[in-house]
Amino acid sequence: MRLKVPYEITEVEGQYFAVPMEGAGGMIRLSKTARVIFELLQQETDEAAIVDQLIRRYDADRETLEKDVRDIVAKFREKDLLC
Repeated sequence: MRLKVPYEITEVEGQYFAVPMEGAGGMIRLSKTARVIFELLQQETDEAAIVDQLIRRYDADRETLEKDVRDIVAKFREKDLLC
């Protein structure tokens, strides 16, 4: 899976936003974890690879990160951002 279109991620006053670089669509506000996942989804990947990357970055157990990734990816799917 990956994002359908490329996005630029920007930080404004401590908040993260993804802005589509092509096509229509609005800005998306991201949490810190969602930002990392969004960056990883710029290329083809899967949930297991995303979890592996997050384990390297955060002090959290695999089970918690797997749930977080599932939830965030589900939200991205609901917004029809992934292919």
